[in-house]
Amino acid sequence: MMSVLRSSNQTSIHPAYGVRSDYVLLVARVCMASVFIFSGAAKLLGWQLAIAEVEQLGVPLPWIAAVATVVVQLIGGLAIALGWHFRAAAASLAAFTFVATLVGHTFWVFDGAEFHRQLATALEHIAIVGGFLLLMITGPGRLALQSERAR
Repeated sequence: MMSVLRSSNQTSIHPAYGVRSDYVLLVARVCMASVFIFSGAAKLLGWQLAIAEVEQLGVPLPWIAAVATVVVQLIGGLAIALGWHFRAAAASLAAFTFVATLVGHTFWVFDGAEFHRQLATALEHIAIVGGFLLLMITGPGRLALQSERAR
């Protein structure tokens, strides 16, 4: 059968890549998680600015939205980095990033240079969503608190 089929004691990366793939997955997880951990911590430390940012976007109940954002970013980011409840964390951060991009980077209402800036930022965020989708498929690798090798 295809090389993606595997027994429960194998990593989901093609077997030809071996143990090195676990280290690559660890680095990828830390890279993907770092922006969320930083952003969540920055919002927590600058709480009033976080609420003002949410208010400026026109999100209802900005205090609750800010709390939810910090919780998703910090817990999701740490879970990705550590490989803990990995697929749920990746799905949550993918969904969060997609929604936040639609709310925060409304490129379609701008013209000229601002249109291009907002569109580029939105596409960068959509690329992050794609990265989480890929991580959901590959799994966290063996260097994780909860190695999810079997689907």
